[in-house]
Amino acid sequence: MNKEEPILIVPQRPKVRCPVCGTPTYSAGGIHPQCAVNQADGVRIAKLKTQRAEEPKEKRPPRNVWKKRCPKCGNEAHVRLGVCKCGHSFKPS
Repeated sequence: MNKEEPILIVPQRPKVRCPVCGTPTYSAGGIHPQCAVNQADGVRIAKLKTQRAEEPKEKRPPRNVWKKRCPKCGNEAHVRLGVCKCGHSFKPS
């Protein structure tokens, strides 16, 4: 009645590791889908980064959210202002 039965020890399969990030993966191809996309697009992304670095940056200052530009004279006025100095009315008629 008190006979002990031996425990069956089954060794685990070795985990498949992603060749890109090195973490265990369970996908059929052995590589995470997002890692495969990053690997495939690496050359294209590097090319785009160099193109962006070569492009001249605009000298225009950042847009102020508290000001609006008058379409008539191009002057900047406060957003709550109804009429520009030139006489243009911002209110719809």
